[in-house]
Amino acid sequence: MAKSNFSYAAPLTELMLLGTIAAQVGNGTKLTWNREKMTTGNAEADKLIKRKYRDGWAQVG
Repeated sequence: MAKSNFSYAAPLTELMLLGTIAAQVGNGTKLTWNREKMTTGNAEADKLIKRKYRDGWAQVG
């Protein structure tokens, strides 16, 4: 049995990762997170959310 409550840990991790992206994009940049579409409303930040895989490679799931 896991010792962590994932219903709490998952959103907290998501918030921390978005904070890291915000820091990389720059100070004063507004990000509006859309969880379903996985977008921020900022093209530069959106590039950091998903990886573009090389031909022949893909993420399953």
